[in-house]
Amino acid sequence: MKFYGASDVGLKRTNNQDSYALVENANACILAVICDGIGGGKAGDVASQIACDHLKNQFMTAASFTSDLQAKHWLQKVICEANDLIFMQSTKSLSQKGMGTTCVGVLVTPHGSYIFNVGDSRIYGLYEEFVCLTIDHSFVSDLVKKGEITQEEALHHPNRNMLTNALGIWDKVKIDINKIKPDYRKLLLCSDGLHAYVEEAEILKVINSEGEARAKVYELIEKANEAGGFDNVSVILLEKEEGELHG
Repeated sequence: MKFYGASDVGLKRTNNQDSYALVENANACILAVICDGIGGGKAGDVASQIACDHLKNQFMTAASFTSDLQAKHWLQKVICEANDLIFMQSTKSLSQKGMGTTCVGVLVTPHGSYIFNVGDSRIYGLYEEFVCLTIDHSFVSDLVKKGEITQEEALHHPNRNMLTNALGIWDKVKIDINKIKPDYRKLLLCSDGLHAYVEEAEILKVINSEGEARAKVYELIEKANEAGGFDNVSVILLEKEEGELHG
C-alpha cells in the first residue's frame, strides 16, 4: 500500500490546529489519523497533537492484531486514553480550558481495515463508487438525519461548524468504530478544511488522476486554498497497489 499525508495552515489562519499521524509498525500494520483542534488560541493545536501523539506512540508498541474484537478494543482503549489526557490537561491551564479535537482514522491490519471517528473530520472510500464512510458528529448532521434540513441546506447552514462530539471536552466520549469492506481501492482522510470547501466530485477527480499519492495530496490542499483557504486543511491518501485490490 502507498500512502502520504500533509497539513497546511490555509490562507486565513495564523496557526495550524490540525495534526496528523501516518505510520507503519513492525507488524505490517498502518495507522492514519487526522485531528482538527478546537478551543481557540494555541489550545486547539495542543489537543490535536496530544491525540495524534498518543495514538501513534501506542500503535508503534502494540502487539499484533489477531481478531476484529482485539483491534476494536485497542482502538476504543487508546482513543479513550487520548480523551482523558486532553481533558486532564485542559483542567491545568486557563488558556487551555475547553480545548478539544476531532479525531478520524484508519487502522489497516492483515486481518482487515478499521475506521474510527469523533467529530466532523471525514474518511472517504473509493470502491465501485466514492462514498463517505463516516457520519459527522455535528448539529447540522443531526438535522439532516431528522429530515429537518436537506444535505444541500446543511452546506450553508449558519451552525454548520457546531460539533456535538469531540475528544477532550467531556470526561466520556462516544467513538464510532467500524470494520470496513476490504475491496476498497483508495481511502482518503481529511479535516473539514477540505470537505467543507471542495466538492466531492472534485476530490474524486483528483484521487482518480494519474500520479503519486504525494502529488494528489498537495493538489487537494491547493484546491482548498483556491476555494479561499478559510481553514487549516489536512489530507491523507492511502492507495492499494495492484496485488492488493481484492482485500
